[in-house]
Parts: sequence; C-alpha cells; structure tokens
Amino acid sequence: MFILNKKQLGKFDLSKAKQFVDYWGKPYSYGSVKDLNTGKVIDYIKELNLGSRLSEQNLKRLLRWKDRRRLTEEILSGPNKGKDNIKVLKVLKEQKSINRFRQGDIRVEEFKITTEKIFPNGFVWQIFLFHIARPFEFPIADRNVFRAFSIHKKTMIPKDWEGYKDFMDYFFQIAIFAGIITKKPRGNESDLKEIVKNLKRVDNALVAFGQFLNSYRK
Repeated sequence: MFILNKKQLGKFDLSKAKQFVDYWGKPYSYGSVKDLNTGKVIDYIKELNLGSRLSEQNLKRLLRWKDRRRLTEEILSGPNKGKDNIKVLKVLKEQKSINRFRQGDIRVEEFKITTEKIFPNGFVWQIFLFHIARPFEFPIADRNVFRAFSIHKKTMIPKDWEGYKDFMDYFFQIAIFAGIITKKPRGNESDLKEIVKNLKRVDNALVAFGQFLNSYRK
C-alpha cells in the first residue's frame, strides 16, 4: 500500500513545474462571487481593468471577490448590518494612490505605507492592493499559497515583506519553468490580460495544493 509522507509532498522539482500546475490546477475551486447590487458573477480578470485605471466599482467588486464576508462594501450581518464597510471605504479613499501606483507614479516603499494605513492588521490584504494595482508583478497571497511555499522551500510561512519577496521569486520560478511565461512581466507588454490570466493558473494550483496540505496535516 502506498502512503503519502511529508518528504514526498515537500519535494520541489522545477523540472516538473508544468505537471504541478496542470495537476493541481484541476481541483481548484473558488466558487462564484456575485456583485452585491447586480447579482452578476464577478469576473476577476475583467475587474482588474488592465490597461486602464481602476474605478470605484472595480475596487468594490475585487474586494468582495477577495473576501466576500469581510470586504464587501456593505456589512452583511450583525448589529451593523446594512451599514458601509469601513475597510472598503478606506480603500476607496485611496483610489487615486492605487492608480498612481499602477501607473508607476508611486514607488513600492511609498505604496507600502499607504496599504499599511488602510489595513494595519491585514498583511494579506495589503498584498492584495499591490496585486490589483499590478497583478503581473505581485501575486495574490493567502494562507494556502503560503503553505505550499513553506513546505516546498522548507521555510516559515511569510509574515512580512521579506517573506513575501521570497514567495514572489518562488511563484515566478514556477511560472517560468512551467512555460507559462518566459520572464517576469514588467507591465509594458501588449497582452497583459492574457499574461495575468495565465499567471492565475499558478495561483490556482498553489491554492489547491495548499488546501490539500492543510487537510493532509489534519
């Protein structure tokens, strides 16, 4: 009888990156997240509005897509049900800064300060603001992809920007060795939408693998 073990699960072989993305991308399932007002399913790629500026509506939908319970524009339950979500309002207030960062008018360190003010206790959400501004450069982060990174690289779960930088290197290594991209995108490519769509395949695989690892650990 074959029994999985941690050593086998933790093997990180970039020569098999394509097989990894193809295999683990299949069980990925996020479910459909619907716009609060229209009831239409939110199209993540479309709402990134690549090649243009992020509108207030784009931001609202992307935040809800990321965390429908805590980042929906309207509080959905509890004593404050129906009231505006302060977290979302803080993001909308910085719409101009987010777009300026997208356009390269704000440096990374300056934008970090902005995201930390918006989400002082939400590192993953800080990263998400980086991601929606420049999705070709900053991968989405959550506990699942970090779990996959941690076991592959035999390191701790990232909890700060240094850890996230290491995760970024890992993410783009997989994307390049899997043949999804030939080099890390700079943002001036003509087919950004297709690039981001393909990079999402890496995220999907890491999410599914990270979820499996969590179940396996339990």
